[in-house]
Amino acid sequence: MFRSLRWRLSAIFIGFLSLVAASVLATFRVIETQQADAAIINLAGRQRMLSQRMLWLAYTQPDRPELAQTVQLFERTLLALRDGGTTHDTAGRPIVLPPDPDAALRAHLDEALLTWTAFRAQLLSSTPVALPETSARLLSQLDQIVRDYEAHAQIKLAQLQFIQALFLVAALGLLAGGYVVLQRQMLQPLSALGQAAQCLAQGDRVQPVPLDRRDELGELARAFEAMRVEIATAHDELEARVAQRTREFTAAFELSQEIVGQIDLTGLLDSVTERAGALTQATSASLCLIDGDQKRLTLVAASGAGPSLLHLQQPLDRDPAQQVVGEGATVVVEAGCTNCGFLCAHAPGRSAVAPLRAGSTTWGALCVVRQRAEDFDANETRALTLLANSAAVAIANARLIEQQKQQAEQAASAAERDRLAAELHDNLAQTLGFLNLKSDRVRGMLGEHEISQASAELAQMKHAIGTAYHQVRAALTGLREPLPDGDNLRARLSDCVAELHASSNLLVELQITDVSALALPRVTQTQAYHIVREALTNARRHAQAQHVFVTVGRNNGTACFIVEDDGCGFDRDVVDEQQHLGLNIMRTRAKRCGGTLQVKSELGKGTIVTALLPVREGPGQP
Repeated sequence: MFRSLRWRLSAIFIGFLSLVAASVLATFRVIETQQADAAIINLAGRQRMLSQRMLWLAYTQPDRPELAQTVQLFERTLLALRDGGTTHDTAGRPIVLPPDPDAALRAHLDEALLTWTAFRAQLLSSTPVALPETSARLLSQLDQIVRDYEAHAQIKLAQLQFIQALFLVAALGLLAGGYVVLQRQMLQPLSALGQAAQCLAQGDRVQPVPLDRRDELGELARAFEAMRVEIATAHDELEARVAQRTREFTAAFELSQEIVGQIDLTGLLDSVTERAGALTQATSASLCLIDGDQKRLTLVAASGAGPSLLHLQQPLDRDPAQQVVGEGATVVVEAGCTNCGFLCAHAPGRSAVAPLRAGSTTWGALCVVRQRAEDFDANETRALTLLANSAAVAIANARLIEQQKQQAEQAASAAERDRLAAELHDNLAQTLGFLNLKSDRVRGMLGEHEISQASAELAQMKHAIGTAYHQVRAALTGLREPLPDGDNLRARLSDCVAELHASSNLLVELQITDVSALALPRVTQTQAYHIVREALTNARRHAQAQHVFVTVGRNNGTACFIVEDDGCGFDRDVVDEQQHLGLNIMRTRAKRCGGTLQVKSELGKGTIVTALLPVREGPGQP
């Protein structure tokens, strides 16, 4: 059994499948470990926030029950990180942590626990004089612990990459082994049989076949020896079959989906604070947004003199945040008489705070400060309110665009995956079907001792296997191919036309009747290029055309990209019912940049694909 070619090839295929399964299982295992590490890192990072919270409560509200609760949560989490145990995550859900086996990390946790003991004693004492120093030391140790956990997570990630590299090397080794087995165990013996067939055709029927094997090819050789006369007479037919060629097939896979209408939210927020300061002649301005939990305001942009205090947080249940956000009122207060850290940092002075409202939704607050006694009058507060409302609409639009961008990216990824699956299926289906048919024929010929016909069939199968190998390589190369540069659409279209002509010998003509049609936004250029490329690919694969014409022009402010062939055409109703993937992708690309796609085709009359795309407007527009 072990000498059988079928067993050897099956062992290679099973080994390859086992490698794939092991790679997937290892990846899932490491992903689970990474998720657990991420939860532990979040808990370790939360310890820093809890220590700062306890320090703040100790100085501001030492009798508040929240202090004792925070102390208990901090200590329970620290002990769970060191010794393992149960604690609660940020959402209040219980989480069980295993004891950490790393000695260095446990040493850091022990140091933090010792510092925490001193910190807790000072925290609960009536005169916490050394509390800031102990807090700083504790924060430094907590930061070191977080870095240790992150380093361990990186090590595990490196291990995953190493494992994947090993799997890749093993897979390549299996492919190389399969090639060696095919070359030595099948192709070389078949070559010897071919040489023997040549000798027989020249009249040398005395020389025995130089092949002594105990596998399927050995049986074939013995049958070949007994049928040398019939093989000699069939020599010409075998040569004719071996000389048959399989048409070369190439495929290009698209991995470019660009998002149109992106807005820089950070620049928008900075611009709002600068305009607010200039509008009210304030010395400082800040903009705060409500966090996702709807409990705090976070300072995200500031301008003017004084400290910016970015990322400063203010609870919503305190004034002036409660008045502004909760009641939707614009208030004017003394900067030093509030619970806001930004206003207190810019005291003394007067401050005006307006809500960021868009419809019935409040996004945050806009604040301006004057470090002088001059108050804000009604016109200034009204102007600040209007500016805040406009800013809220812009922020809402920016976030909506960001959401649309994420949705578009997800849709683009899904479309590209569908396209890749369809391409692989279309490219390999004919080859696999061909191999399946040929394998059945070879089995039948071997059973009937038709050695010469079987040799020719095996030669065709070898050529088909090589074609499939190149198809897979072309698919993988297409996945890694970078997005083309969008600055020279003319050159990219010319290269695409030249590539089609070189690969298929089709007569392809590119005519640009109006160069202003190429003045498209970068994203639109990319979509136009891929639409033309897909249309040319369809013409080569399906149209059976002799000539293809690509025309680029302009019509009433719209760029026109036309691909016309003189091929066999197709029934549009039948294609639409089958939801042709290529046509759907071209329509999606045109729609994504504000254009349309038109397809005209009739059986026997060729096909015309027209993409109408909006031209960029501006002072430099020709």
